[in-house]
Amino acid sequence: MLPDHQPNVVRRKIRPFRAADADSIFGLLRDSAEAAQWPLASYAQLADSPGGLLLVCELQPNAQLVGFLAARCAVDEAEILNIAVHPEFRRTGVASALLRSAIEQFRRSAVVHVFLELRPSNRPARALYERLGFFPIGSRTAYYRQPTEDALCMQKKLLTASL
Repeated sequence: MLPDHQPNVVRRKIRPFRAADADSIFGLLRDSAEAAQWPLASYAQLADSPGGLLLVCELQPNAQLVGFLAARCAVDEAEILNIAVHPEFRRTGVASALLRSAIEQFRRSAVVHVFLELRPSNRPARALYERLGFFPIGSRTAYYRQPTEDALCMQKKLLTASL
């Protein structure tokens, strides 16, 4: 027997950034001290630039924006520049969904290598990146501030380059 009503089903939707998302991104950044703190105008510029990729994750049916990912592509390489998830929705698959969507777009663009940097102290992020096939390739000394910390550089190979 089916129940008389179904509870609201919450679904994630990954979509491209729209100008109206800027305030929500600002709120996510305010609550994500570990994310790069760029000026808001930088996100719109990235979204409009050749090779720029700015994705957001919103929950359906209420369209609440709970995460975003910023990246850029150049020729056959891509770099994840920034990712942030609302604190209440961390470890719920939002970051993974954003990364998987970006990686799929990179594949369609014939990207061969995807790079990113993270704080070595950010163990949950590192575990996520490793689950998605990223591996360490080096470090950048004193890359982060407040507190000062090196960056761990990671890479994911998507395609084999043809000769």
